[in-house]
Amino acid sequence: MPGGEFFPPVQYQPWWGLLGFLLLVLVVAWWVFVFVSTRKSRVRPPDYPSGPPGPAVETIRRRYLGLIDETRAAYAKGELADRDAYHQLSMLLRSYVEEREGTRTVTMTLKDLRSTKLTPLSDAVARLYPGAFSPDYAGTVAQAVDEARGLVTSWR
Repeated sequence: MPGGEFFPPVQYQPWWGLLGFLLLVLVVAWWVFVFVSTRKSRVRPPDYPSGPPGPAVETIRRRYLGLIDETRAAYAKGELADRDAYHQLSMLLRSYVEEREGTRTVTMTLKDLRSTKLTPLSDAVARLYPGAFSPDYAGTVAQAVDEARGLVTSWR
């Protein structure tokens, strides 16, 4: 030190220590909050193996049977082409199962459907695919409508 002068250490105000401790507590509280709020719940959601309970099942079933009948009538009047009727029936079946089971079946491909436990739906959609995509399909829309009605009435 030049000149032989000695300077004592600088003394900080006590509130700086308190502020530092408060910041440390806030960081620890944030990490505890993040950990607790993102944990999986130990309470399992209710399991409805056969869809929603009560009269809602019959209401949904009647509505989709009516929509299938509307598709049949529109096809009979010539308002729907063959391919459009098959596409509409496929969409109705997927929507019905989605509404009943809660699984997003409307956006699934046939391969995705086959990887689920929804075998009756994937089989029905597979039988509708040739009518929707093949130019020389031998089946009829009436058969497809009957099969769609059968799936809706027999679904769990």
